[in-house]
Amino acid sequence: MMWIWMASVALGSDIALEQQVARPLVGHPVLNLRIGVDGVAQGDQGVHPYVCGEVSPLQRFSVEACGNGSGILHQSDAPDMAHFRVRATVASRRSGRTEGIVSVGVGFAEVQRSADAPGFRFGAAASTEQVEAAGPEAVVGVKGRYWLNASSYVTADAVVGTAHIAAAPSVMDWSSEVVPFAALTVGVGL
Repeated sequence: MMWIWMASVALGSDIALEQQVARPLVGHPVLNLRIGVDGVAQGDQGVHPYVCGEVSPLQRFSVEACGNGSGILHQSDAPDMAHFRVRATVASRRSGRTEGIVSVGVGFAEVQRSADAPGFRFGAAASTEQVEAAGPEAVVGVKGRYWLNASSYVTADAVVGTAHIAAAPSVMDWSSEVVPFAALTVGVGL
């Protein structure tokens, strides 16, 4: 009996909600936190989860930061590719409790080969000891939401993109300044 009650609470058993498109109380989603995997190798050191936090101050725009949390969540020497971007919804569709969104985004990415150093280094590598580099990026993404009740949802997000990081070859020992990437994350939102 306890499981039935817990499932009905989690799925928002409000009958009125079933009869309308589920929308959050504030007019649009405000915040979500996701965890998943990215398509950039993290080396042979320990693999850390890929985490994204997204804030939506406006209906069609959001600000997002993604990475393995080096320098914030942990201090290990693991490599990382972090992303800081603005995303805009270009198409969306709702049906009952589900919502699909196509978005584009611009921002910058930072790659690092070891422990995070403060700040961002744009441009070509200044020295052989430089451990990180940053440059502009562009992304395309597809996001799905399933509303649990009128103010919370579960979400899945897939993005593909490319960054131009002038110092990537010297910092990461990669063959190109153009760095393609892809990521898949799942999480919850309000």
